[in-house]
Amino acid sequence: MPRKSVLDHLARLYGRSDDPWNHRTSPYEARKYAATLDTIGPGPFGNALEIGCGNGTLSRRLAPRCRRLTAMDVTPAAVEAARRHLADLPHVAVVHGMAPRDLPDGSFDLILLSEVLYFLTPDDISLLGHWLRGHAAGRIVAVNWTGPTDEELDGPRAVALLAGAIGQPATTDHADYRIDVF
Repeated sequence: MPRKSVLDHLARLYGRSDDPWNHRTSPYEARKYAATLDTIGPGPFGNALEIGCGNGTLSRRLAPRCRRLTAMDVTPAAVEAARRHLADLPHVAVVHGMAPRDLPDGSFDLILLSEVLYFLTPDDISLLGHWLRGHAAGRIVAVNWTGPTDEELDGPRAVALLAGAIGQPATTDHADYRIDVF
């Protein structure tokens, strides 16, 4: 599970705003979401999981491609924001939990990890890899900022750790982020 300092940092950010990274209005985020959805493809996905859904902005764009979507986040205020944002979509469930400890049971034909891996510890990523090997029935898509973070890991190192656990991805590099498909 993420370190307490990470959890506290996320709680402070969401305590000040339900959109701390400007997901709803940022042109950068809009471009990244479009590239993510292009990579994911049109679906339909029978049972998808988004780990680290934040306020649900990307979840809302992903939902039409899914018959069932579970969106999960570790920050209670983010979960509440996502629930409000997605309330009119009965096939979307928003749950509070920490990856990898609280990941749901089931088989998922799409698992999305957008801007979440570098918040985890190396041990968490190893456990996540084990969980993914048992629950991924299709694509695993990881989107990560490639610049420096204030966390123990940066995006490229976090992806390398995940690749060590589940195999090498196909990578597409963008200006400030990368998309990896396992």
